[in-house]
This record gives sequence, C-alpha cells and structure tokens, in this order.
Amino acid sequence: MARRIAGGDRQAFAQFVDAYGPRVHRLARRYARTEADAEDVTQEIFLALYRGLADFRGESRLATWVYRVALNHCLKHRERRGPEPLPYDEALHAEADPAPGPVQCAARRELADRVQSALDDLSEAHREVVILHELHGLTYGECAAAMGVPVGTVKSRLSHAFRRLRERLGGYVLETP
Repeated sequence: MARRIAGGDRQAFAQFVDAYGPRVHRLARRYARTEADAEDVTQEIFLALYRGLADFRGESRLATWVYRVALNHCLKHRERRGPEPLPYDEALHAEADPAPGPVQCAARRELADRVQSALDDLSEAHREVVILHELHGLTYGECAAAMGVPVGTVKSRLSHAFRRLRERLGGYVLETP
C-alpha cells in the first residue's frame, strides 16, 4: 500500500486514511484540548504520513510507523499548547450500557475522574506506554518501535505504571476486606 500511495494512487491513500484514521484521531484526541484541535493534528499527521511514505523502508510494520509519526506529532502539539488533561474517560465508556441511569453515570464519572487523576500523576513516558498498549492495543514490540525504546523498557514502564495505578486506584476499584 505504501508504494501505491507514494506512486500517487489516490484510492490507496483513501483506503489508508480509512484504515488508520480512527486510530490516529483517537491518539490525537488524547493530546489535544478540543475536538477541533484533534482534527487539525490528525490532518497534520496524515499530511506528514503522505509526504513520508516514499521514505518508508518497511523495516517495521506500517501500523508501527504510523503510530510513531502520529505520536511524534501529538507530542509536538502538546509542547506547543502546554500540558492538558487527557480525556481517558472515553475508553472507560466504550463498552457501556447505552442507557445508564443517574447512579451509573455518577459512578462512571467518579471512576473516570480518579483514573484521569492517576494517569496524570504518571510521568509522560509511563503515560504514553499505557495509552499505546492499553488504550490503542499495540503489542510490546509495536510500542517499543513507536516510542523508540527497547521492548524491555516498554515492559518495565508498563510494570511501573501499573504498580502506580494500583497504588492510586486499588482501594477504589478493588474490593478490600
């Protein structure tokens, strides 16, 4: 697909955007203040991807390369805008009942706020690996390639991040005797 796009095949690029657009936009949304900012960042990312596809050597999976480019753009966007709270509560509601009652809504909102706070307390590197691995479903290897670190570093960061999250959320999420 990369070669077809680099060769000017518009239909191939449309398929590429259809395949990766939602995932790239979700990642951008986690780093942007507003939906409009996320849309702008997503457009910047796809422009960079289009321009860079000719240089894609295939040494990694296309998806890994896409996430690396997207993550770099998101981090640059965050630097320009300054740190903002990330809307992690969307991931918590993905499997939600379509018509929750007020008690369920309040409980979910409280949980989302606590998760948000716990994630905000993580370092940038630990938060990134949680986002990529847990919320976007990347493998250890894909996270490593996207972040430019060894697989062992990804595992270590996830272990540390999960330990910190358990410390912060354990009493709230887990039943304690």
